[in-house]
Amino acid sequence: MRKLSAIGLICLGLTFPIRAGSYQQTQDPTTPSAVSQLPESESAQAPATQHSTVPTAQPETTLESATILKATTRLVMLDIVATDAHGHAIPDLESKDFTVLEDGKSQTIRAFGLQYPVPADSNFQIPALPPNVFTNIPRFHVTSLLNVILLDGLNTSISNQANVRQMMLRYVETMPTNIPTAVYTLGQKLRMVQDFTTDPNILKQAIKHASAQSSPVLEDPVGGSDPELYPPGYFDSLTEEAQEGVQRFETERTSFQTDLRVRYTMDALQSIAHSLAGYQGRKNLVWISEAFPLFINPDVTVSPKIEFVGTRSYVEEVANTAEMLAESQVSIYPIDAGGLVSPSLFSASGTGRDRYGRGITSLTRTPITDQSSLESTQLSATHDAMNLLAERTGGKAYYSRNDIDGAIRDGMNDGSTYYMLGYYPENKNWNGKFRKVQVKVDRAGAKLRHRLGYYAVDPQTYVNQDPKLRARDLGDALSLDHPISTALFFQAGVIPPSEKNQNKVIVNYAIDAHALMVERGNDGLEHADVECVVQAYSEKGKPLKTDARTVQASMKPETFKAILQSWFSCKNEIELPAGHYLLRLAIRDDRTGLIGTANAKVSVPELSRN
Repeated sequence: MRKLSAIGLICLGLTFPIRAGSYQQTQDPTTPSAVSQLPESESAQAPATQHSTVPTAQPETTLESATILKATTRLVMLDIVATDAHGHAIPDLESKDFTVLEDGKSQTIRAFGLQYPVPADSNFQIPALPPNVFTNIPRFHVTSLLNVILLDGLNTSISNQANVRQMMLRYVETMPTNIPTAVYTLGQKLRMVQDFTTDPNILKQAIKHASAQSSPVLEDPVGGSDPELYPPGYFDSLTEEAQEGVQRFETERTSFQTDLRVRYTMDALQSIAHSLAGYQGRKNLVWISEAFPLFINPDVTVSPKIEFVGTRSYVEEVANTAEMLAESQVSIYPIDAGGLVSPSLFSASGTGRDRYGRGITSLTRTPITDQSSLESTQLSATHDAMNLLAERTGGKAYYSRNDIDGAIRDGMNDGSTYYMLGYYPENKNWNGKFRKVQVKVDRAGAKLRHRLGYYAVDPQTYVNQDPKLRARDLGDALSLDHPISTALFFQAGVIPPSEKNQNKVIVNYAIDAHALMVERGNDGLEHADVECVVQAYSEKGKPLKTDARTVQASMKPETFKAILQSWFSCKNEIELPAGHYLLRLAIRDDRTGLIGTANAKVSVPELSRN
C-alpha cells in the first residue's frame, strides 16, 4: 500500500500546475483526455509544497490543499505559539531548540519553520473563473494566517449580542489589514456573513448587518435577571413533595435545552473545521459567546433526597470537536460575551426573588444559597468548556473581562506568529487512542502553547465505518445550511442542458489529487475510490433532486504521476425542468472520508423533449 505522502512532496519541493485537464480512469488508463465539456480556464499555479524546513510565510503561498499534511499521512503537524514573559512572540528559535515528546517518548522533528504575517501584495490577483466554472479553492490572497470570528447568538442573550457588536466595530477600526478575516453567525443555523477579506470597511458592514438573534434554547434570550417562573408565594405554598416535583421538572427542562445548545454548537464548530480544513497554515477562530456549561448538575437546586439521573457531562463531545478543529489547524479563542458577571440576585434589575418566586430577605431560608450556588457552578462549568476547547487546540480563553475588543485583538495577535513543527510518530500502532504531545524549548522564560495531542486514527478505518454515519456526513456536507468544505479542492464545469448532452445538466469535476488516498494493489496499479454528488435546490433552497456517481480508479503508475500534475476527474448528470437552480457540488474520498464541496448555479431553458 502507498499513500500520497506529504513528506515525499516536502522533500521534492515540487510545484504542480492546476489546469483544466485530466485523465479518464479505467482498467487500462493510458490515454489522456481533457475533461469533457469543462470550460477552459486560465492556468493557475499551485504553491510549492512545504519543504522539510517549512519556509517562512511568503505572499505567493496560495492554492494547494493543506489536507496532505494531516489525514492522508502520519506526519503530525503542530502549530506552536512561543512567547516571552511579557507575552511577546519569540521569533528566533531554531529546530534544535525544541524537544517533542509523544506519550513521554522523544520524537524526531522532520519539518520546521516560522510563520508570521506578511504585507499584502498589491499586485497579487487570482485569475477570474470562466463562465459556468465553480470552485472551492480560496479566491483570496492567502498569507500565513487566517482569522475567523464567530458571533454566537445561540448561546448569547440579545443584550450581550448588542454589546458584542459595538465592541466588534471598535476592534475593526484598528484591525491589521494584512490578515484575511471572515465572519460567521450562529443562531438556529450557522451562516457565513462575510468571506475572508482584509478590508475593514467590508467587515464593518458585515457586522452591522449581522442582526441580533433571539435564541430558542436559552432560559432568558433577552438578558437581564433570570425570569421568575412562578408568582411570589406560590412555590412556598406547595407541599415539600410538590416543591421537589416542580424542581425536578425545571431542571430536566433546563438540561434538555442545554443538550440542544451543545449539539447545535458542536455541529457548527465542526462545520467550520470542515470548511477550513484545506486552507494551509494556522486558522484563529475567535468564538464570542456566553457558551454552555461543560457539566449539568441538576442537584444544585434539587433537594438532596431526590436522585436525579440526568446529571451529564459534555467532555467527550467537546474533546472530539476540539480534535477536529486541531486536525484542521484551527486554534480556538473563546471570549465570554457576558464579560465580568455579578450574582443576578444583587443586580440593579433584580426583583429580590429567585426563579421560583422565593424572596431572599430571610437568611434562614435557602433561595439565596441555592441561586448563588447554581450561578457559580454554571459559570465555572462554562469557563471549563471554553478552557477545554482552547487548550486542546492551542488557543486561549478570555472571560471575566469587559474589554471584548481588547480580547479579540489579543487573540488575533497571539496566533499571528507561530512555528510549524512536524514529526513522524515512532509508535506505528494506529489504535485510535489519544496520544499526549509535549513540546519543550531550550529558552529560559519561554512559554509554549499548542494542541495537547491527537487521536491515532488510521484513515483506512473510514472504510469500515457505519454506512449510516457515512451517509449522514455526506448529507450534512450537501446541505446549504453548512459552509463549503475544503478538505478536497476541485473545480467544476456546469454545462446547461442542450440537445448535444441529451437535455441534462452535466457537471464535470477536476479534483486536486494530492489529498486523495491512492493505494498500490497486487496488480501493480494505483487504486482510488472517489464519489461525486450534485444536489439540486430551488432558488428558495428546497431540495429537489440528487445524482451520485463513484469512480473506482485503477491507474498505471505513469498515469497516476500525470494526474498529480493535472486533475482527477469525475462526472454527474442530472435532468431538471426549465427554471433556475442552486447546486451543491460534493466530492468525497471513499477511503478516508475527506470531503470537498462548492456552490453553483444553473439556468435550464425550455428545450424540446423529442
